[in-house]
Amino acid sequence: MKKSTSLLFSGLLVSGMVLGAVATTPTTVHADGTATTQAAANVTNNVRFVDQDNNYVANKSLQGVKGAAINYAPDGYAVPTNNKNVFGDDNTTVTATVTKMISVNVNYVDQNGKLVNSEVINGGVGNTVKLTDLPAGCNWVNDAEQTITLVDGKEYNVPVTKKVFNTVIFKTSDNTEVGRTEIFSDKVGDAVNLTSSQVPTGYTASTTSLTLQTDNNTQFVTVSKSADAATGEVTVNDKAAQLYTSLGNAITGRTLKANSSWKTFETKVIKGKTYYRVATNEWVEASAVTVNDDTTNAVTPFTSNVTTGGVVSTLYDKTGKALSGRALGPNTSWKTAGKMVLNGKTYYQVATNEWVDASTVTVAGETTANSNITPSKGVVTIGSSVAILYTKDGVAITDRALGPATRWQTANKMTLNGETYYQVATNEWVKASNLK
Repeated sequence: MKKSTSLLFSGLLVSGMVLGAVATTPTTVHADGTATTQAAANVTNNVRFVDQDNNYVANKSLQGVKGAAINYAPDGYAVPTNNKNVFGDDNTTVTATVTKMISVNVNYVDQNGKLVNSEVINGGVGNTVKLTDLPAGCNWVNDAEQTITLVDGKEYNVPVTKKVFNTVIFKTSDNTEVGRTEIFSDKVGDAVNLTSSQVPTGYTASTTSLTLQTDNNTQFVTVSKSADAATGEVTVNDKAAQLYTSLGNAITGRTLKANSSWKTFETKVIKGKTYYRVATNEWVEASAVTVNDDTTNAVTPFTSNVTTGGVVSTLYDKTGKALSGRALGPNTSWKTAGKMVLNGKTYYQVATNEWVDASTVTVAGETTANSNITPSKGVVTIGSSVAILYTKDGVAITDRALGPATRWQTANKMTLNGETYYQVATNEWVKASNLK
């Protein structure tokens, strides 16, 4: 009996070894019949990082679950697209392959061979990147063109199909321009309907159904003043506000009570001052009131002209959200009605609830801080310390930096407040003082 018991026990051991070849997660069965699966325990590995040529890069102690992917890479390197790096047994050394970070230039070229826009893409050598920053007013030629494989020193020309643009100018019967917008579609002859947000506030368009004409053509739409169409609301400041005629002359005995609110119907500039119409031929000076707004951004009257640069400028609504299918064509001029600062960025109003980023336009008569940007294609090397990145306006980017001794391709160069910067990615700039 003892021998039989021993053989049976031995058989269980052999069976257990065979079954043990399949990894299972421990499960505890409770008295009430319920079961609890125990979480897999973390392991600690000394990870030896090497590049794609098996050259040593760095060592680092990391924790994770055995068999799980290692998604960490040392500064200046990236995890490969086809990542095969995994954690091993506890307290062992594993080798992980990483790929060197590079910067490449991506040019978006339309069907006529013209450059529409450019950007700098950062990533690991050999990694695949899906392009998502499609220039406004363009379509991808096909899905395959959206994905590129990063090769050091290569410049990519990505084909896009540029849509046909037309500028629409709104004029009253006396030929006074009261606003502009832009329409676009895939080809000449396409029918395009103006939206209510494109027609100037307080006006009614003679037609909203247009046919797209030759690219960069201009169309005119006649508008008429809508009867008592309120465009906003203002609140009088702590002192009573004097009322004026449409010529800017004070109306004797007519004021608005302090701290009272009034609907506005028009905005106009008289002798350099901005006024809001609050009744028939009764206007209040903008400096005497506060514009009531349901957003946190401050909007101020700003009557001027802005000109776009050599690429399409995306349009935004009042909350800073990009408008799908809405943009301003390159090298075009637009009248402005307002100015606002939202989340640290300045925008100019070019149509009803359509705003353009100030960094993409030039204001008539103004010299902007970014007007001295010049092309500068090359490679820069970061110094011995981490280099902070900045926006085009010189604002530090808190969650982005470049590792010491890493190399980056540049697209442009600018001088801002006496400092020289190089562009290493879309709206990401590094100070020259942080370079070798």
